[in-house]
Amino acid sequence: MKKPFISVVIPALNEAKNIQQCLRNIEKQRFDGLEVIVVDNGSTDQTVKLAREFNCKVIQEFKRGVSAARQAGFLEAKGEVVASTDADTLIGQDWLGQIAAEFLYDPELVGLYGPVHLQGFKKMVGKQTIEKAFAQFLKINQQLKRPHFCGANFAVRRDAFMKTGGFRHRHQSFYQKAEDVQLSLKLKQLGRIRYQKDLVVFTSPRRLNGAYFVDNTKTYLKVVWLKKTC
Repeated sequence: MKKPFISVVIPALNEAKNIQQCLRNIEKQRFDGLEVIVVDNGSTDQTVKLAREFNCKVIQEFKRGVSAARQAGFLEAKGEVVASTDADTLIGQDWLGQIAAEFLYDPELVGLYGPVHLQGFKKMVGKQTIEKAFAQFLKINQQLKRPHFCGANFAVRRDAFMKTGGFRHRHQSFYQKAEDVQLSLKLKQLGRIRYQKDLVVFTSPRRLNGAYFVDNTKTYLKVVWLKKTC
């Protein structure tokens, strides 16, 4: 069997409402050299059953937490490049092709990421403002040499990921928050990380609320500017 070039890892906890649409969207891209890994994090609904209906690998990680789930998937991955997205997310047109092209073109590239848009809810108040603000936030952080991965939309060279220890800090315990950002800050020490504005995914707005923004702002300041782990 030919080794896949890209492995896509999708953590999932009770995502029966979303997992089929997510996997069907990936299948539509018809990308050769691909494996898809769904990491079930202890679902009590039909997530596992529904995921197994697709041409993907389903593994289980019983230690709760997205850091543990992502880590299990990344360690399971056989691809030279490992891409991350979420079960409530739809990847953009030619997402896989763009990732492959970037890593093939630049052997020094260790990480790639892009903006996150909100799927559905076309009449959602402030939707475009939120999307533009977040895209600008990512670009500014890139310019400041503080790359800011978002779990729904990034890819890494697997060898570099393994050197960092992944979604764990130096004491070997898993990150409790911002596992994606903390990985990007470690990876930048090993090579080039690029922000690609056309590498777009569309995710659910279900997490958007005041508490979400307050908590993420605090975590961002602590991790990115105070250089502490969470």
